[in-house]
Amino acid sequence: MKIKILVLILVPMIWNCKENSDTAKPKVEVSKQETPVVAELPTIIKELAKFAVPTFSDAANSDEWMIFKEIDANGTVTSINRQRAIDLYKAITKPQQVSAMPIFEIKNTNMVILPIQGKGFGGAIWANVVVDRKTLEIKKITFEHKAESEGYGAALTQSTFENQFVGAKINLDENSFILKKNMEQRLDDGMVVDGISGATMTSDGVIEMMNLGLKKYKEYLMPK
Repeated sequence: MKIKILVLILVPMIWNCKENSDTAKPKVEVSKQETPVVAELPTIIKELAKFAVPTFSDAANSDEWMIFKEIDANGTVTSINRQRAIDLYKAITKPQQVSAMPIFEIKNTNMVILPIQGKGFGGAIWANVVVDRKTLEIKKITFEHKAESEGYGAALTQSTFENQFVGAKINLDENSFILKKNMEQRLDDGMVVDGISGATMTSDGVIEMMNLGLKKYKEYLMPK
């Protein structure tokens, strides 16, 4: 009987000691380390940046690499944000004539990407032209289109055609380029370019786009 009473007394005491021991142990909180979220760059900005600067990384912040501006029909240049630049760029890929053009300056360089808009045989054509602002020399160029004929006008995107313009210096007062077929009529009117075989209208559209499109940036490239 005495043993039973002793057990009844000791069991609660042992249990209380265990609870007190557990309570005394400090609770260690495991902190969850948050992974920083890197905002995905818009595709247009990534493509433009990589085109102008091959070392551009997808993880880079476009604001560290670019300055966004626009030029309106009056030649007024203003600073804009990235989204406005994207909206202006999208507009030049459509048939409607635009009233303002985007400017993508590459920071810490003389390089700037100047998009231009034109019209080919099948519809809208456009180009991204990388220009040295000091020398007005074309460093790189890429042509794009909506619906030029496959095997004919679509050849404007081939490097053999595009490379003819690389190294040329822009003339902001006169025409910078002339098609070879028109050489006799306008001998001194720009650098001679071989047209696209079988695509006269596309070739004419490209030359007109280059001559007129780049002149729209005159107040930016040669401010008074």
